[in-house]
Amino acid sequence: MDVTSAMVLHGPNANFWLFVLNSAMSSLSRIQLTEHVYAAEQARAGTGWSNSGLVSSGRGLVVDSLYDVRLTKELAALYAEVFPEQPGTLVNTHHNGDHCWGNQVFVGAEIIAHRGCASRFSDFTPERAEMIRTMVDPPESMRSIHEEWADFDFSDVVLTHPTTVIDSNLTIDLDDVRVDLLYVGPAHTEGDLVVHVPEEGVVLMGDVLFNKCAPIGWEGSTDNWIAALRLVEALEPQFVVPGHGPVCDLEGLRDARRYFEAVQNHAKASWTAGQSVLDCCSGIDLGPWVTWDEPWRLAANVHRIYRECEGAAWNTPFDASAVMADVEELRRRLEG
Repeated sequence: MDVTSAMVLHGPNANFWLFVLNSAMSSLSRIQLTEHVYAAEQARAGTGWSNSGLVSSGRGLVVDSLYDVRLTKELAALYAEVFPEQPGTLVNTHHNGDHCWGNQVFVGAEIIAHRGCASRFSDFTPERAEMIRTMVDPPESMRSIHEEWADFDFSDVVLTHPTTVIDSNLTIDLDDVRVDLLYVGPAHTEGDLVVHVPEEGVVLMGDVLFNKCAPIGWEGSTDNWIAALRLVEALEPQFVVPGHGPVCDLEGLRDARRYFEAVQNHAKASWTAGQSVLDCCSGIDLGPWVTWDEPWRLAANVHRIYRECEGAAWNTPFDASAVMADVEELRRRLEG
């Protein structure tokens, strides 16, 4: 048994780490980016397969838990190998379940989130997700999400809410390491935070960045999303940890911004011309983005831009059934 394992199994937090070490083979890989910053990257980038991060200084800070308890136990076990103490702080970048439904694993941690995240925590519950996941014959509009959730288990998720709610930016000092929580919403969601570790040149993006995976947002603003990407570009980080997809550099940020700009420009013209969402999608040259995971999410992005063209507020509810019907149809066309 190595020193780390001994500390985990016999140290003062042994009960916590015995809890988290009981996991199956991990779908995660831990990447050391700098002296104090690690990324946990999923092998897949699509729906539910989100990334996380660890700042291993002071009492430790984790950026985002994962979609279910099993996955988050794997995450905590990975972090325990390099930071055997129980992390003192957990930041939730936004309220979507794949970034916060594993919070219960980090027992005793201060959980920090923006008010726009904390106020939305119960909008969509793990109980409802488990009901959809276990449907025997889901409706066509739910078929994709039913398939995508097959590898998760929401039955033992207990919503564990933020304990510290912020309304603007916040700086945290972890001994000698400064961590800046930057509010950039509403972009992907109302409560979007990105986590900047300036002295080490790292930004952890939450779902403000999808890399090699088509983005999707059910609220927020396309203009704000582009502005958020530009803001982080101006920080000139060396390493960028997306909410989904592989760790990247500035080029990953630029690629995502160019995607949004291209889709927005085309969709605005199509809306003015009176085209349907699917006709608009057919006219967009996805170029290099067609190889991204789940490119059919384009239909949801066009729906959002159309709503913006109509003057709808960023938090106007979607007709989810209509959106998903177009997403499913575009998927059928792209997959041939």
